[in-house]
Formats: sequence, C-alpha cells, structure tokens
Amino acid sequence: MATRRYLIIAAICGLLASVLPKPSETKSGKLTSETDAERTLLAQGEAQTDWATQLRDAMDPASIEEFLRFTKCTHKNVLYSSVDSGILSVQVCLVPPRCLTLIFPIHCLACIFGRSGNEIFRSSAGEPQLDVDPPFNMSGVVPPFGAYSPSGVVEGNLVYVNYGRSSDFSKLEDENISLEGKIAIVRYGRTARSLKLRRAQDAGAIGMIVYGDPKEVVGTGSGKTKKYPDGWYAPGTAVQRGHFLYGKGEGEPLTPGYPATDYAYRIDQSESDQLPTIPVHPIGYDDAEQLLSHMGGDLVPSYWKGLLDTDYRFGPDMVNGASKVRLDVNVQTEVRTVHNVVGIIRGKEEPDRYVILGNHRDAWTLGAVDPNSGTACLLEITRALGEMMATGWRPRRTLMFVSWDAEEHGMHGSYEWIEEFGKIMSDRAVAYLNIDNAVREDYTLRARATPSLKPVLKEAAKMVPWPVNTQDGDTLYEVWSKRSPETSAPDSPPEIDLPAGASDYVPFVRRIGVPILDLALVHRYTYTYPNFPLYHTAYETFHLQKTYIDPEFKFHRLMSQLWGELAFSLAESWFLPISASEYAGTVQGMYDWLVDEDGTKFEESAISLDALQSAVTNFTQAAAAFEDELASLETNTDPLVARMVNDQLMQMERAFIDPQGILYRKFNRHTVLSSGLWDTETFPALGDAVSRMGSGDWLDPGKEDKLKELKQELSIITFFIQSAANSLAKPATTRF
Repeated sequence: MATRRYLIIAAICGLLASVLPKPSETKSGKLTSETDAERTLLAQGEAQTDWATQLRDAMDPASIEEFLRFTKCTHKNVLYSSVDSGILSVQVCLVPPRCLTLIFPIHCLACIFGRSGNEIFRSSAGEPQLDVDPPFNMSGVVPPFGAYSPSGVVEGNLVYVNYGRSSDFSKLEDENISLEGKIAIVRYGRTARSLKLRRAQDAGAIGMIVYGDPKEVVGTGSGKTKKYPDGWYAPGTAVQRGHFLYGKGEGEPLTPGYPATDYAYRIDQSESDQLPTIPVHPIGYDDAEQLLSHMGGDLVPSYWKGLLDTDYRFGPDMVNGASKVRLDVNVQTEVRTVHNVVGIIRGKEEPDRYVILGNHRDAWTLGAVDPNSGTACLLEITRALGEMMATGWRPRRTLMFVSWDAEEHGMHGSYEWIEEFGKIMSDRAVAYLNIDNAVREDYTLRARATPSLKPVLKEAAKMVPWPVNTQDGDTLYEVWSKRSPETSAPDSPPEIDLPAGASDYVPFVRRIGVPILDLALVHRYTYTYPNFPLYHTAYETFHLQKTYIDPEFKFHRLMSQLWGELAFSLAESWFLPISASEYAGTVQGMYDWLVDEDGTKFEESAISLDALQSAVTNFTQAAAAFEDELASLETNTDPLVARMVNDQLMQMERAFIDPQGILYRKFNRHTVLSSGLWDTETFPALGDAVSRMGSGDWLDPGKEDKLKELKQELSIITFFIQSAANSLAKPATTRF
C-alpha cells in the first residue's frame, strides 16, 4: 500500500510541477500567487484557446502505457526526486492517516479426508507463476483468502448452493436439505460475495467455500481454448479474492458511521454485525471440481449446473471414498495505517465548488485492470491539465484528484473521507466521477450515473472519437448507443444504469447526496462475465492488458478523454450541466413501476397513493419550470445569478437525503438511489416494505407490523420527493 501511495504522490506532484512556472517573490520575499507572465497567459488563453479540444487531443496512449507499466513491479524503485515543492496553484497532500482494522492470511485451505482419515485432496496454496512476456513478479501477491473471514477449522459434509442467492437457499428448503452443521460451496456471480456468506451463516452453515465456475470465467466457444496466458479467460488455477464484510453503509467495521481517528471509540469485533462469524475461503475451479466430484445426493436442476466436467449434486452425502471436508482458515487481524492522496487545482472563480475525480490504488494482486487501468487514466489527465495550466488555463471551479486507499477491504478510504469531511463535501461538491476498471475490454461503455448527470455524460460521449473503424459509428456515443441501447428502438439512446454495486462513489451518493458517475469499458457478455474472468486474480497483469485487452492503449486514451471531458464540462460550465427533468423522469418511472406491480394491493388495502402521485407530479412540474427559467437566463452574465441557480441544482440531490437513513440501513440515506434489500425498480425502502408484505392479503392480522412499516415508508418517500420539488422553486417565493 505504501509504495502505491508514494507512486501516486510522486506522479501527480512530478507531472504538475514539471510543467508549471515557479512562484515569484516580491521585494518582501513573499511568494506571489501569479506572475505577470502568467496573467498575460491567462488573458490570452481565455480569449483564444479551445481548452476542451486541447485536453482531448493531449491524451497520449504511450504515456498511459508507461503509467500502467508500474503494475508489473513492486513499486519499490519509485523516484521521489520528481516531487517538487515549488508547485503553483496545485496542492498534493496526504489526508490524515487512518488506522483501520484489516485482515490478512496466514494459511487457508480446503481438504478432503477419506474413510480411514487420510487426506486425499488439498487445495492449492496459491496461483502458480506463468511464463509470459513481459514477465510479472508474483512475490508480493497476497495468496487467495477471504478478507474479514474469521479464523477457524471446521469439518463437515458439503452442500452445493449454486450462486448463494436467496432463491437458491429457498430451493434447498424445498428439497429438504439442511445446511445446519454443513460447509456450503457456492460459485461466484449473480449476488455479492458478502451476501452469499451471510445467507449461509444464517442458514446454519459452519463454513463456506466459493469458486469461479467456468460458466462465469471461461464460458463456451473460443474461451475454452484461450485461457490465460494464451487469452483473456481464467485458467483453473485462478482465484478471485475479495472481502466478505456484510456492510450496509457503515464504513470501517469497528467505528461505524464515524472516522477511524486515533481517538475514535472502537467497538469490540464481537459487536460488529458486519463481520462474519464462520470461515470462508475462495478457490479455483480446478480445486472446486475435486470437491464437487466427491459430493453425493440428488442431481441439481439444469439451471444450477456449471461447466465443470463432473456431476453437480446437492450433497450432503460424500462419495468416491470421501468422508468429510476440512476448511482451515488462519488469518490475522491487523490495525494498519491507510492514506488517501488528494491533488487539487484550485478554481479561479469558484474555488469552493469541487469537481472530484477518484480512483482507488490498492489492489488484491497486480491490478492491471482493477484499479490501475483507471489510475493510469487519472494520471494522464493530471499530466494533460498540468500542460494546460502552463499555457494559461485555470478551471472555473476547483478540480480534485483523489487516490483512495483500502477500497478492496470495503471502500474504507472513501467512507473515511465522507465521514470526516461529509459536511464540507455536502456543501461544496458538484459531482464525483469514478473510474476503477477503465478498460476491461473494448466492446462498449458500462455507465452508472445519478439521473441528473445522464445528459452531460451523453454529450461528453459525443465529443470522444471511437479509436478504431467500425460500422457502429465514429464516436463513443454512436458505438455505445448501437451496442448497449436502452430500448429496442432504432434511435435508442445508450443504456445508463442507476448507481449500484460497490465502489468509492457509494458514500458520496448514498451518504450525502452528491451526484456521481462510474464508468468502464466492458465486453459484450456482461451478464456471463459480470466483471472480467481474471478479476482479482494473480493473473491481472500488465501482460494481460498489453497482449489481449488494449495493446495500443487506444481505449485507455478514449476513457481518459471521456473522463477529462466530463470534468472539464462540470468545472467550466457557467450553469452546471445537471438535469432536473431527467431526475423527474426517473422518479416518475419508479412511481409507475410501483403502480403497475402493486397498485391493486394498495387499493385492496385502502392505502391511497394520491399524496405520492401528487409529490411526483409536483417534482416533474417544478423541474420543467426550473429549466424554462434557466433557458431564459442563457445570456445572463451575472455571477450571483449563476451561483443561485447552481446552488439549487446541487441541493436538488441533497433533498433526497434522509438524515435518519432508510429502513434497516441507517447509513444509507438516499431515499431514491440507495439499494433495496429486494430487487425492485421502485423507491428502495418502500419497495422493500412492499416485498415484506408478500403475496397474500395485506390486511391479515399477522402482517400488522409490516403494514405499519409500509405506510410509514410511503409517507417518508412522499415527503422527500416533495422536498426535491421545493428545492427547485424560485427563491424567496411561497416555497422559500
């Protein structure tokens, strides 16, 4: 972690310092903020330069390749001489360090024992080194383990639980198969690894083994013969690492909701609901095949089967000479110091408004895709902006470049930032733009965004050329629309998902209501391969990127251009490119889904949706009126008017934040964009309350408490949608 931190500090400082003039001294010896030459450059630059085009053109694939090349070494040879203290208008700093509770492996393995007690199989201790060019050094790669697993040695029979979804555990109940006292074996995919473990734990399992099945990491067709190092797909020895923290927005597990300062009160590990209580260990599919081949019981249904060359059976009987499985997990809990690194270009006119670009730098292994394809793009943007600053450019608003620490253990770096500086960020942050896996493949763009940022993302994509010839279009927007359409219509816009998943944008949007974007270039089959086959394995190498994913780094350049275009637009626009009407359309869609799916149930239970419908209509009308007023101000050059309008646009997102949190997840505070516990397409807490009611009669006396919760959640979401409508009203009117 430390070497990556120093790499980021050296790179950002060195890039920006190398192209910036040094501060001049007055007769009193004090440093001035601008030289006369700089003021001339600023005046000339503002009048003559198309800065956005210059930024796009400045992105250099060769430069990005060199940044990414660091991922094939241990970073111990970083040259600190590039750090120059004479940086004008740029600050690069370490945010105060935090001491976090992290877990690291000593040894972890799974064994099969025979009838006579002899060991007949032992899982691999790690992935073998492969001979590739350029070579990679695995000496510092952490062996496979499940972060936040407790230590423990457990013995028992295996039960196969498919993906470990709620429906999979329900299927076991239907089959009268108990997990009590058994070891669950599940495959990656379809649901978060932490939820797999929590469900197994709640079902009475004593441990869990997880693996990536060939169905998810190899597939069929050409993938079967193109396993790494001969292709993009996973060999049987590859193991996906990851954390199993059952988080609901708490952040670091022993200081939930508060920054882990040196003076912070820490609860005992036994008091943390986030920490699992049964051991878990990830393995490769070669080892998984050995375990599955020794399982008896009935054959599973076809939709539970993977692609291993063995029968898939429920268990828990053991066959082929096996009597039991031992899961041996030995990990150590450490309190380690972590740092976030922040680079700042102070805004010229609005220094108290922040556009934040972020990417985490910690990686489970060598991280050539996650996160360092994003890190390389971020460093390239800082290099290009540094050159622009040397020729006179300054942003209207402040630009921040943040390298997060400890993301892989549970987004700890970004949560710590929001827990400590949340009030400042809530007041000042315009948007947070996140890219980790910048280039997983080169087929299409995968985008997540708060609704208000969807239009600016589409416009930015129209400005970025697609780097290779294709019949699908000449720009990123055209190719993206063709390959990932929102609908089946010929002129459909591209699909943009709402924020989900787990990366450093989560605390920004769910804790304090800052608009976010999260972007990645991905492959065609995102459902089959939700991330990419070598995700979090030891084979996520520079060789993988250079040989199979983006040999000429053209697509890294594309992502740098897109990220820079978005940052430039948000930092420089007179009126913020934040769309109220797009947000209103999303809220309307959530309401319509609720009515279509459950409107009859509400009616049968004499629960009126009139107030909710009224709030949604008010928000839609307020958004339209606001944008009509904004259009009339197109030629207005009064900075106070612009500030007033922009403040309203920023506060619209904050209006959805419930300081008490949503039901059962008090640290998730966004009433529209937090994730629900159930898979619905409506407002998360209300959707969960509806799901708890089940399919029967809502007026059943046994559901009285659940019905009260539903009514409460209906009133809460109605209030917050109306609050968002009020935030768009003209100031100093009846809406205040």
